[in-house]
Amino acid sequence: MEETKKYSKMLIPSILSVSVLTIMAPTAVSPALAAIRDAFPHISETQAKLVLTLPTLIMMPIGLFSARLTAKIDKKKLLLTGMILFLVFGVAGGFVNDFRLLLLMRLFFGIGLGIMTPLSTSLIFDFAPDTNKRSKLLGLQGSFNQLGGLLFMSLSGVLASISWRYSFLCYAFVVISIVLTALFMPSIPPLASPKNAAGGAGKKTGMNKKIFVLAFFAMMIFACYFVINTDLALFMDVEGIGNAKECGYALSLMRIPAIIAGVLLAWIMRNLKDWTMPFATVIMAAGYVIIACSHSYGVLMAGCLVVGLGGGFALPPISLFLPRIVTPRQRTLGVAIIMSVAQVGQFVSPLYTDLFVDNSMDGSGRMRFIVCAVTSVIIGFLVVAFAHTLPKKPLEN
Repeated sequence: MEETKKYSKMLIPSILSVSVLTIMAPTAVSPALAAIRDAFPHISETQAKLVLTLPTLIMMPIGLFSARLTAKIDKKKLLLTGMILFLVFGVAGGFVNDFRLLLLMRLFFGIGLGIMTPLSTSLIFDFAPDTNKRSKLLGLQGSFNQLGGLLFMSLSGVLASISWRYSFLCYAFVVISIVLTALFMPSIPPLASPKNAAGGAGKKTGMNKKIFVLAFFAMMIFACYFVINTDLALFMDVEGIGNAKECGYALSLMRIPAIIAGVLLAWIMRNLKDWTMPFATVIMAAGYVIIACSHSYGVLMAGCLVVGLGGGFALPPISLFLPRIVTPRQRTLGVAIIMSVAQVGQFVSPLYTDLFVDNSMDGSGRMRFIVCAVTSVIIGFLVVAFAHTLPKKPLEN
């Protein structure tokens, strides 16, 4: 997109309204997880977690597929299609009486979310070619991601205390995004194929393999961050620290420091540059250690707030490495690879901690948070080492 073009003042709110939905979506109903397990007594704890993690599993192939579709289909039309699927199958999860049917609803919900997630970030690259503006918008996007968690985790917790079915109604918020996108977002037709000097088709450039290394780091950061969504309700239930409503408050209030972190991110990155990631992961790890040592709701809440602050600094910068790896023409696919693989981190999260923690052992819930604390710090410093292999400036066509 040309920087000189004039767009509606509602364009940025339209993009950010999508950001409110994407990160929080799979785990919005996490305060209801214990209630869902009780409603279907024949399922195991791991099976109950599929309600949160299954959408992220389908998001990876769908995200990659939707990115390729942008070479043939208008991005706006594709985004609207994803949001309609998000609405229909997200809300429908609260109307089923069979656990297998619930998982099927979550599968189709994941398809809609898989379409939306890479587009929500690639739109920032489309409309903000300037590096500084892009950093600010990605920071704001991170804040809006967390704002979605603040609003919907709290709402979901309150609704889940009435009935687990009501918690799925929070997905109806997407109606606002559908209206904003339809009215204020311009069409984004596929880019024309590049031509060489002789007028023939340009030679295709393969995707830099380093994108997959970055995607792996993103997946592990997400896996560590989202363990709090998959495990906190069950941890509080087992330890007798609180109920679904209190879990919802903890998961929602942790978004407040994350929102602040998103606003401060551009300033932090100007000062710390590539060292932003280890700075963020050390904070996040400290929060998990506090939760692991908690025996009261107040201490647990303090840990959640620290985790939220670290996560707010850690999640958005991953995308900012992208222009140093791929050309502008490859960025939609690059975003899809990173975001799709990163979202799989939510599916990987309980499986990863299962490698180190036996559910039958005493204190297994606490140990899961310790595992994530150690892992996040290791990944943070690996990202710094990886950044030193990249060029300092964004790549051009």
